[in-house]
Amino acid sequence: MSSPSVSVPRNQGCRPVLVVANSSWYLLHYRRLLLETLQREGEHVVALSPVDSATPELSRLLIHIPWRIHRSTDANPFSLGVSFLRMLFLVRAIKPCLVHSHTLAANLLAVVVTAIFGVPCVLSFAGMGRLSKTQGPSRQAFLLVLRSIAFFAVRQRHSRWSWRLAPQRTALIFQNPIDQRLFQGALPNFSEGQTNLIPGSGVPARYLQSRVVQSPLNQWWSAAVESPRCELLFCGRLLRSKGIGTFLDLAALLDGHRFKVFGGVDPSSKDSLLSADLPGLQHQHPNVTFAGSQSDPLLHLHAAFPVLLVPSNYGEGLPRAVVEALALGIPVISSRAATCGVFSDATVYIADGDAPGDYLRCFDQLLVDHGTGRLQLRIQAGRNLVEQELSEVAVVQQTLALYEELKNDHDQSYLLNKDDERLQHWLAQ
Repeated sequence: MSSPSVSVPRNQGCRPVLVVANSSWYLLHYRRLLLETLQREGEHVVALSPVDSATPELSRLLIHIPWRIHRSTDANPFSLGVSFLRMLFLVRAIKPCLVHSHTLAANLLAVVVTAIFGVPCVLSFAGMGRLSKTQGPSRQAFLLVLRSIAFFAVRQRHSRWSWRLAPQRTALIFQNPIDQRLFQGALPNFSEGQTNLIPGSGVPARYLQSRVVQSPLNQWWSAAVESPRCELLFCGRLLRSKGIGTFLDLAALLDGHRFKVFGGVDPSSKDSLLSADLPGLQHQHPNVTFAGSQSDPLLHLHAAFPVLLVPSNYGEGLPRAVVEALALGIPVISSRAATCGVFSDATVYIADGDAPGDYLRCFDQLLVDHGTGRLQLRIQAGRNLVEQELSEVAVVQQTLALYEELKNDHDQSYLLNKDDERLQHWLAQ
């Protein structure tokens, strides 16, 4: 299937766009259409991210440069300093026309490096994560990171030794209004014109195709079956803050229903279950299947009466699995935190608290609504929301519009102007 048509701004001077993240998997999974659109329209794109399982496929799509930064060492000043120096030298060598960074630690490094070189920068906040919910010293460290980002976002080096204000050099993208308000509340003097709300990465077009919507998967909840046996789904890394413990507790309470987990352990996170834990948990919960990490698990799901359960308090930007489930007509039961200020009780079932009983009440209400026909109204409302506001094409269009605005300041970059002067001098000889 050909990619949806999206217009892209033309590159000035054929300089590359540099895309940065702390995971190659993130870029491939959440930014693929953006990268493919840029490539298709003749843009040069370079990715800077750590090597992981997605790196080979990402390298076939564009030029990939390995970068050593890991979530497990984000709080280590020495490791962060080494990552900063690597980025500094790479940006100096690549001379990109624009840098687009993702995730908090990468954003901090990118905004400082691009300020030094005067390169336009887009910072995508893919959720504030657990740091946004901490207190004490951790909270102060989190606010310091935000203030540092805001400070360098509006400044750039003008000459070898002088700096100046550059209020239009950087654009900030927030995936949900809660994170946007958190940033604006911590930095009330920061221009609201530089903060942009673009919800998540968008759902790919393949989830919205008519043949998918009319598949047997989406007909189960239309069937008049009393007391259906459901399959409750968990999609994500097996982190306690993402609710894997609550999911398993519910499996014990609803032993007449099936439960399936799509996702793997995260060795870089102390919050993750361990691989050694899984056999014991499987024995303890015989109605649970650990299916591991899969590509598009909901799209390829074969299950009767599926329900997506999202008992997360992690601090996501916008849970992609929720958007995918709504597009496919799969009912969603969510924590209030995971609604991210985007989803309401018109489209998902929202638990009043974090206890298993709160989710159990939502599940009971879902079954009641199935019997009365109200569930179909919620399913249709969810799909309408995705089609109108949360498609991947719409997200890419909004992102490219920001690129175009920032690249208009190409002639104000210290690094690029200096390089152009050297080239002109060489040609004149």
